[in-house]
Amino acid sequence: MGLHTLYDLDFVNNLLKARYVLVKQWHDERLVWNPLEHNNITSLYMSKNEVWMPSIIMCNSMKESDDEDNFPEVRIFNNGLVERWSLPLLQSYCEVNAYAYPFDEHICKIYMCIALHTPQHTQINTLIYYDADHTQNYKWNVNISGEMKGIKFSFSYAFASIHLQRKLTVGIIAMLIPTIMMTILTVFVFLLPPESGEKVSLATTIFLSNVLYLIQFEKKTPISSKYPSLLILYLMLLSLMSGITTLGSVVVSKLYVIQSSNEKKLSSPCKKKNKVCSNQIADVSSISMAKSEEISRNTNGNHKFNYIRLDTILLKVSIITSIIISVIFISLSFAPQEKQEE
Repeated sequence: MGLHTLYDLDFVNNLLKARYVLVKQWHDERLVWNPLEHNNITSLYMSKNEVWMPSIIMCNSMKESDDEDNFPEVRIFNNGLVERWSLPLLQSYCEVNAYAYPFDEHICKIYMCIALHTPQHTQINTLIYYDADHTQNYKWNVNISGEMKGIKFSFSYAFASIHLQRKLTVGIIAMLIPTIMMTILTVFVFLLPPESGEKVSLATTIFLSNVLYLIQFEKKTPISSKYPSLLILYLMLLSLMSGITTLGSVVVSKLYVIQSSNEKKLSSPCKKKNKVCSNQIADVSSISMAKSEEISRNTNGNHKFNYIRLDTILLKVSIITSIIISVIFISLSFAPQEKQEE
């Protein structure tokens, strides 16, 4: 079996679409002749309907090829060797692993088996598989080569392993850029001063963008995967952190509004019935008022310090959290995955 062209790996539905070169070889002792007795003819071609053929099929094929009979003849050699060529376009099931997506690797197994016959009557001796490399694939690095002896069960079968490694393309880079930018913007919310009046609006916009990107990305991941995608988990944590950032921005803005209203009350001149208070109080009263104003200024300063300090604390916490999450995600993405069973 040779891999002629790898068209696509349907990542969501776990389908591998490819065209293969299948060459079936078997010996038929009834088709042996002496070339010297037949004008030195060592081989000939006959219709496949005129000779016996083993019923070898792809067991894990999801859809049979429409052009399976594009080679209607078989080649017969004088020693009884019969050779049947075909070039089918097949869709086979492939169990994908979305754990390290988009830096993922997959092992797709192509099972060839004998239909109906038991191993005592017909069995696969050897399956040799290789990459014909007729068409280069710009999305996957393909590695397929080896030799597998036939396995006897209630029927005879053999399988070929296709190792696929996703290439780093412009599309993957473009997909990762929004994730990186949303992480940075989530941290930069606390750098925006509440005086601008847009702190809560920016935090809310980033939170909604995270949720929308998470929903869109979830549609591109496999329906059934052994392990969840690390990138989806990262986006979930990023959405959670963005939501907490929005709540923190609301608290900081609330403290800022309270402080601003207190400042306006303290800085407004003393008015009573639209007449400016002009009467001065005794020296003792002036001293008391001065002390009370000093206490008010100190209280006002404490309010200002509180919301600024809270904004600074939230900024530091968000930076540390985003760095920790990013480092864990990168280390797990490039960590060696557990070996799949052959």
